[in-house]
Amino acid sequence: MNVDVITHYYLKDRCPFLSLSDLDGDIGSSVFKEMLDRHKLDPKYNRRYGMGYLQTRREVEEKLRRFFVKRGGNPHRRYPIYFTLGESKWFEGLNEDHLKLEIPISELPEDAVSVTFPDSYLAMTDSTKPYFEKVYFLKEVSDIASVYGIPNDVVPESYDRYWEGDFEHYFEVQVWDDEVLRKYSI
Repeated sequence: MNVDVITHYYLKDRCPFLSLSDLDGDIGSSVFKEMLDRHKLDPKYNRRYGMGYLQTRREVEEKLRRFFVKRGGNPHRRYPIYFTLGESKWFEGLNEDHLKLEIPISELPEDAVSVTFPDSYLAMTDSTKPYFEKVYFLKEVSDIASVYGIPNDVVPESYDRYWEGDFEHYFEVQVWDDEVLRKYSI
Protein backbone atom coordinates (compact mmCIF):
# COMPACT_ATOMS: atom_id res chain seq x y z
CA MET A 1 0.00 0.00 0.00
CA ASN A 2 1.64 3.20 -1.17
CA VAL A 3 0.08 6.37 0.21
CA ASP A 4 2.03 9.56 0.78
CA VAL A 5 -0.46 11.79 2.64
CA ILE A 6 -2.86 11.73 5.55
CA THR A 7 -6.18 13.55 5.20
CA HIS A 8 -8.09 15.49 7.84
CA TYR A 9 -11.79 16.06 7.19
CA TYR A 10 -13.56 18.91 8.93
CA LEU A 11 -16.79 20.87 8.70
CA LYS A 12 -16.80 24.05 6.65
CA ASP A 13 -18.10 26.09 9.59
CA ARG A 14 -15.28 24.88 11.86
CA CYS A 15 -11.51 25.18 11.89
CA PRO A 16 -9.46 22.06 11.22
CA PHE A 17 -7.78 20.08 13.99
CA LEU A 18 -10.52 20.39 16.61
CA SER A 19 -11.29 17.58 19.03
CA LEU A 20 -14.46 17.13 21.07
CA SER A 21 -12.28 15.60 23.77
CA ASP A 22 -10.43 18.89 24.19
CA LEU A 23 -13.68 20.61 25.22
CA ASP A 24 -14.16 21.60 28.81
CA GLY A 25 -17.15 19.89 30.33
CA ASP A 26 -19.21 17.02 29.07
CA ILE A 27 -22.50 16.47 27.28
CA GLY A 28 -23.66 19.87 28.55
CA SER A 29 -21.15 21.60 26.28
CA SER A 30 -22.86 23.82 23.72
CA VAL A 31 -20.54 22.49 20.98
CA PHE A 32 -21.42 18.88 21.79
CA LYS A 33 -25.14 19.68 21.94
CA GLU A 34 -24.91 21.28 18.51
CA MET A 35 -23.07 18.24 17.09
CA LEU A 36 -25.56 15.87 18.73
CA ASP A 37 -28.54 17.50 16.98
CA ARG A 38 -26.93 18.75 13.78
CA HIS A 39 -28.30 15.91 11.64
CA LYS A 40 -31.85 17.05 12.48
CA LEU A 41 -31.21 20.46 10.91
CA ASP A 42 -28.80 19.55 8.12
CA PRO A 43 -29.76 16.68 5.78
CA LYS A 44 -26.18 16.61 4.41
CA TYR A 45 -24.81 15.79 7.87
CA ASN A 46 -24.84 12.04 8.46
CA ARG A 47 -22.68 11.77 11.58
CA ARG A 48 -24.40 10.59 14.76
CA TYR A 49 -23.39 10.84 18.38
CA GLY A 50 -25.07 9.22 21.38
CA MET A 51 -25.34 10.76 24.83
CA GLY A 52 -22.50 8.56 26.09
CA TYR A 53 -20.19 9.46 23.21
CA LEU A 54 -17.92 11.95 25.00
CA GLN A 55 -17.32 9.69 27.99
CA THR A 56 -16.60 6.68 25.79
CA ARG A 57 -14.49 8.77 23.39
CA ARG A 58 -12.26 9.93 26.26
CA GLU A 59 -11.92 6.36 27.57
CA VAL A 60 -11.02 5.20 24.06
CA GLU A 61 -8.41 7.93 23.73
CA GLU A 62 -6.87 7.15 27.11
CA LYS A 63 -6.59 3.48 26.10
CA LEU A 64 -5.26 4.44 22.66
CA ARG A 65 -2.64 6.67 24.31
CA ARG A 66 -1.58 3.91 26.75
CA PHE A 67 -1.21 1.40 23.92
CA PHE A 68 0.71 3.92 21.83
CA VAL A 69 3.15 4.75 24.65
CA LYS A 70 3.60 1.05 25.41
CA ARG A 71 4.62 0.52 21.77
CA GLY A 72 7.19 3.33 21.97
CA GLY A 73 5.10 6.29 20.85
CA ASN A 74 5.75 9.76 22.21
CA PRO A 75 2.46 11.71 22.31
CA HIS A 76 2.67 15.46 22.89
CA ARG A 77 -1.08 15.98 23.12
CA ARG A 78 -3.50 14.50 25.64
CA TYR A 79 -5.91 13.62 22.82
CA PRO A 80 -5.04 13.02 19.17
CA ILE A 81 -6.27 14.76 16.04
CA TYR A 82 -7.75 12.35 13.53
CA PHE A 83 -6.93 11.70 9.88
CA THR A 84 -7.39 8.96 7.34
CA LEU A 85 -4.48 7.37 5.54
CA GLY A 86 -4.74 8.89 2.09
CA GLU A 87 -8.24 9.93 1.10
CA SER A 88 -11.39 8.15 2.22
CA LYS A 89 -14.40 8.58 -0.04
CA TRP A 90 -16.48 6.83 2.63
CA PHE A 91 -15.49 9.29 5.35
CA GLU A 92 -15.74 12.28 3.03
CA GLY A 93 -19.30 11.26 2.16
CA LEU A 94 -20.30 11.04 5.81
CA ASN A 95 -20.89 14.78 5.62
CA GLU A 96 -21.41 16.31 2.20
CA ASP A 97 -19.97 19.64 3.32
CA HIS A 98 -16.65 18.26 4.52
CA LEU A 99 -13.51 20.17 3.70
CA LYS A 100 -10.22 18.34 3.67
CA LEU A 101 -6.63 19.11 4.42
CA GLU A 102 -3.71 16.86 3.49
CA ILE A 103 -0.33 16.53 5.17
CA PRO A 104 2.55 14.66 3.53
CA ILE A 105 3.60 11.63 5.56
CA SER A 106 7.21 12.71 5.09
CA GLU A 107 6.52 15.70 7.39
CA LEU A 108 5.16 13.66 10.28
CA PRO A 109 7.19 12.84 13.39
CA GLU A 110 7.31 9.05 13.36
CA ASP A 111 7.03 8.69 17.14
CA ALA A 112 4.01 11.02 17.46
CA VAL A 113 1.72 9.34 14.90
CA SER A 114 -0.30 6.18 15.48
CA VAL A 115 -2.63 4.14 13.27
CA THR A 116 -5.64 1.96 13.98
CA PHE A 117 -7.64 -0.29 11.72
CA PRO A 118 -10.40 0.57 11.47
CA ASP A 119 -11.58 3.70 13.29
CA SER A 120 -10.08 3.92 16.80
CA TYR A 121 -13.48 4.18 18.49
CA LEU A 122 -14.37 0.72 17.23
CA ALA A 123 -10.85 -0.67 17.42
CA MET A 124 -10.55 0.23 21.12
CA THR A 125 -14.07 -0.84 22.19
CA ASP A 126 -14.27 -4.23 20.46
CA SER A 127 -12.01 -7.25 20.56
CA THR A 128 -13.68 -9.57 18.05
CA LYS A 129 -11.11 -9.15 15.28
CA PRO A 130 -7.35 -9.72 15.47
CA TYR A 131 -6.48 -6.11 14.55
CA PHE A 132 -8.79 -4.61 17.20
CA GLU A 133 -7.25 -3.33 20.43
CA LYS A 134 -3.99 -2.67 18.61
CA VAL A 135 -2.07 0.46 17.79
CA TYR A 136 0.33 0.55 14.86
CA PHE A 137 2.94 2.86 13.40
CA LEU A 138 2.70 4.19 9.83
CA LYS A 139 5.59 2.00 8.73
CA GLU A 140 3.48 -1.07 9.64
CA VAL A 141 0.48 -0.26 7.44
CA SER A 142 1.69 -2.28 4.44
CA ASP A 143 2.06 -5.34 6.65
CA ILE A 144 -1.42 -4.86 8.11
CA ALA A 145 -2.90 -4.47 4.62
CA SER A 146 -1.11 -7.58 3.34
CA VAL A 147 -2.52 -9.67 6.19
CA TYR A 148 -6.03 -8.21 6.60
CA GLY A 149 -6.66 -6.55 3.25
CA ILE A 150 -7.06 -3.01 2.03
CA PRO A 151 -9.97 -1.04 3.50
CA ASN A 152 -13.28 -1.10 1.63
CA ASP A 153 -13.68 2.58 0.71
CA VAL A 154 -17.01 2.20 -1.07
CA VAL A 155 -19.50 5.04 -0.58
CA PRO A 156 -22.87 3.58 0.42
CA GLU A 157 -26.17 4.60 -1.13
CA SER A 158 -27.21 5.74 2.32
CA TYR A 159 -25.41 6.36 5.59
CA ASP A 160 -28.54 5.47 7.59
CA ARG A 161 -27.45 3.45 10.62
CA TYR A 162 -23.88 3.29 9.27
CA TRP A 163 -22.58 2.48 12.75
CA GLU A 164 -24.25 -0.96 12.64
CA GLY A 165 -22.23 -2.28 9.69
CA ASP A 166 -18.62 -3.23 9.21
CA PHE A 167 -16.31 -0.30 9.66
CA GLU A 168 -13.25 -1.35 7.71
CA HIS A 169 -13.46 1.65 5.37
CA TYR A 170 -10.13 3.33 6.13
CA PHE A 171 -7.00 3.28 8.22
CA GLU A 172 -7.35 5.96 10.87
CA VAL A 173 -4.25 7.99 11.66
CA GLN A 174 -3.88 9.80 14.97
CA VAL A 175 -1.51 12.76 15.21
CA TRP A 176 -0.31 13.46 18.74
CA ASP A 177 1.82 16.54 17.98
CA ASP A 178 0.61 20.14 17.67
CA GLU A 179 3.79 21.40 16.02
CA VAL A 180 3.13 19.70 12.69
CA LEU A 181 -0.54 20.73 12.87
CA ARG A 182 0.30 24.41 13.39
CA LYS A 183 2.10 24.43 10.07
CA TYR A 184 -1.13 23.44 8.32
CA SER A 185 -3.63 25.41 10.39
CA ILE A 186 -5.80 27.72 8.35
